[in-house]
Amino acid sequence: MGLFGFFKKNRITEKDTKSIILGMILLEEPNSFDLKGTVTELRKKWHLKVDDTDADDKAAILKINDYTIAIANMGVSIPENEVESAAAYNYFWKNGVEETSKHKGHILLTITNAGKNAIKENLLYTKLASSVMNNSKSLGIYIGGRTLVLKKEFYQENIKMMSEQDLPLYNWIYFGLRDENGKKSIYTYGLKDFGKKEMEIIDSKNSFEELNEMMFNLTHYVISYNVKLNDGETIGISADQKLKISESKGKFIDGNTLKIAY
Repeated sequence: MGLFGFFKKNRITEKDTKSIILGMILLEEPNSFDLKGTVTELRKKWHLKVDDTDADDKAAILKINDYTIAIANMGVSIPENEVESAAAYNYFWKNGVEETSKHKGHILLTITNAGKNAIKENLLYTKLASSVMNNSKSLGIYIGGRTLVLKKEFYQENIKMMSEQDLPLYNWIYFGLRDENGKKSIYTYGLKDFGKKEMEIIDSKNSFEELNEMMFNLTHYVISYNVKLNDGETIGISADQKLKISESKGKFIDGNTLKIAY
């Protein structure tokens, strides 16, 4: 079955976040994707059993274990400055707006039947994205559902020690930073894809570095151990630390969030 026939039959859309993981590899040169090299890397580096019988450099349906992966090589840039707008908020990519504006094509990369094991599936997606970037003339990746725009080198650096115990969260979750009247805040965007409520630390006296470290550790704990945090409880990253948790309407994102007093 051709790729676009697959999407049509299964009615895959970007909003269907419970059953898919969707991102776009930003290409410096359109049509620079090497499928054969990608599959070889998935097999040799990541030791994955890949069925690529329905695949070529333009469109591919791969089977890996019980998962179906769709890859579409698009010879055009992502329209309406969507990527550049998101890049403006991604502080890990200096000059991100300028550099992403140079992308001339993109590769649509999707796990179409996710939703069973979020950690396992996001680890698989990270291996897929890394291999696609290594086998194309790429700049980075855009995951619109999580407002992530990440430079290729940053993405690859984060997975060097990747495992189920050491999750590459900066590749998975957006940690938004805000500074208002000298007080700093941080929030997550993407925890909902792991079945968790987004978290915020509001109007803290701590530095951005301290906030980032705290939120990263809390997020890692919640995802790794499948923890459900509740209003009125406390949490900490040491035995004697007790940070109060409260649930209320989000300040920086829609819906209710868990506020961590730190």
